[in-house]
Amino acid sequence: MTPSQVKWTRLRLKLVFGVFLLCWGVLVWRVSNLQIYERDRLVRIAEGEYHQRIELRPVRGDIFDRYGEKLAVSLRLDSIFAEPPRIDDPPAAAARLAGILKMDRRDLLERLTKKSCFVWLKRQVDPEQAEAVRAAGLSGVGLLKEGRRFYPNLTLAGHVLGFVGIDTQGLAGLEVAYENRLRGRTLYQFVERDALGRTFQDRLSQDFPDPKGGNLTLTLDRRVQYIAETSLEAAVDRYQARAGMAIVVRPKTGEVLALAVMPRFNPNDYARYPAFLRRNVSLTDAFDPGSTFKVFLVAAALEEGVVAPDDEINCENGAYTIGARVVHDAHPHGVLTVANVVKYSSNIGAVKISHRLSPSCFFEYMNRFGFGEKTGIDLPGETEGLIRPPARWREIDAANLAFGQGLTVTGLQLVMAMAALANDGVLMRPYIVSRIQSPAGRLLYQARPQAVRQAVSPETAAKLRLMLRSVVEEGGTGTQAEAEGYPAAGKTGTAQKLDPATRHYSRTKFFSSFVGFLPYDRPELAILVALDEPRPQYFGGVVAAPVFKEIGQKVLPLLNVAPAPTPPALTPPDETTQAARVHTHPQGPGPRLKETSSLDKSGRSGAPLVALGPAGRGATSRWQ
Repeated sequence: MTPSQVKWTRLRLKLVFGVFLLCWGVLVWRVSNLQIYERDRLVRIAEGEYHQRIELRPVRGDIFDRYGEKLAVSLRLDSIFAEPPRIDDPPAAAARLAGILKMDRRDLLERLTKKSCFVWLKRQVDPEQAEAVRAAGLSGVGLLKEGRRFYPNLTLAGHVLGFVGIDTQGLAGLEVAYENRLRGRTLYQFVERDALGRTFQDRLSQDFPDPKGGNLTLTLDRRVQYIAETSLEAAVDRYQARAGMAIVVRPKTGEVLALAVMPRFNPNDYARYPAFLRRNVSLTDAFDPGSTFKVFLVAAALEEGVVAPDDEINCENGAYTIGARVVHDAHPHGVLTVANVVKYSSNIGAVKISHRLSPSCFFEYMNRFGFGEKTGIDLPGETEGLIRPPARWREIDAANLAFGQGLTVTGLQLVMAMAALANDGVLMRPYIVSRIQSPAGRLLYQARPQAVRQAVSPETAAKLRLMLRSVVEEGGTGTQAEAEGYPAAGKTGTAQKLDPATRHYSRTKFFSSFVGFLPYDRPELAILVALDEPRPQYFGGVVAAPVFKEIGQKVLPLLNVAPAPTPPALTPPDETTQAARVHTHPQGPGPRLKETSSLDKSGRSGAPLVALGPAGRGATSRWQ
């Protein structure tokens, strides 16, 4: 071999060795890359080929009333699934399952022949259906446990509780307001497939804990809720009303004992009801309060010292001209005292009282009583109502506001404002969830009564309580609200509804209400009853006041409130009590209270009256 040939041979060997070395280098780099840098990604891809994760519905916590009665619970029901690759005879399996599950055979066959390792056939089936599927022993068909929401009292408190969707997510009421507390942890079921495509369940995945969501205990009393709903429903049926509401609260704490809305709906089958029937109209819908609003006008005037309860107002014999408009009273009156303006519900008297307050002052007291703002209750969908600012009031607007037209309020706002007068002028924040506990019973949250503000002084509230008491006594507009053994106080309201077609107030459609408290001398309950478009009767004292009476008379014994043998007089605070209360008055110390007996215009002796003394008017008052 010549030297040139040797040189060429050596070169070829070096080339072959280099190529061989390069190939091994690439191979080592690729193996290292797959084993180290891309390992996690490749593991996920591999798992996707033989491992499928199925999300199961979480188990929600329970909801109880104040005494531990269940209002909403979660049940564990079987759901039917199929593993199509394992089904030997899909047509036969579809025919067998169609009879058990009451489903269309063709739809089942389509699911059983899908190119998937897992499909749902029917979720949350009846126990009888689950047992029949289990007994059929079909290969590739199995059962899994899932949580389902159930409301054992059916329609009771449906508007408060709300409802949940197909995946147990809260959609309305408390269910959505406390979604994060009620919803349990999501669980997963794993289905695996071997190299031949056969699928099987991973039994180990069923050994993980099954935590529920937190449990809610409400201020709601199931007994009181039932009484409120049945009494309200009877009135709605009797007067052919479009809808109705009844709210029962504790004035001193703001606890909601009942919140009834008619017509009812069943949250177990909410999809059968139109959306407007599922609204909690006591929070979401605002209405003209009508004559019930006169109470808060008079409270403002008394607090400002521009009137006294026995000041006389000329009510013009039932007709009073303001600009181009005429304000009328339902029944003509001549001269009435301020107290009797409330008792007989004179529109003209209310308008003349409003003239003694500046628009900005009247507006301020509306806000003090919580109108024009949300109450802050722990339920979704609350609206603020509508009160136009004083700068936009015309003369006739101010007159309309005096007797509750031209503004809108919610039912909850109205009952809480009345409860403030029953609570020495202190406006409370309403609430409906009293505590939240973990599934193990650990306390996670405890509600406490919360005062919003001092709307008026205790002295003004005391005078208003006496006036509201007279509304229910003989001659007042609310005599049918008097509950035997439990003297009541309150105010009727009959508001014309705005007709959207004509953009004027209707002469045939009314929103009728009664709002008050009882017993009037030691208030335990504040109650609002309202009916939307009752007929043929529509006066609040006729259609709503009897429902107030029925609720109060049935509920107070359940709360262990002893009846009074005779309507008692309100005892005025002595000077020691007065001194202690002076600091709660938003405007500082007020004048001293006195008590005397009074005579009405017929000469009949009235109850002892509590009032402010003359505020610089130079005249004595029989309320002094």
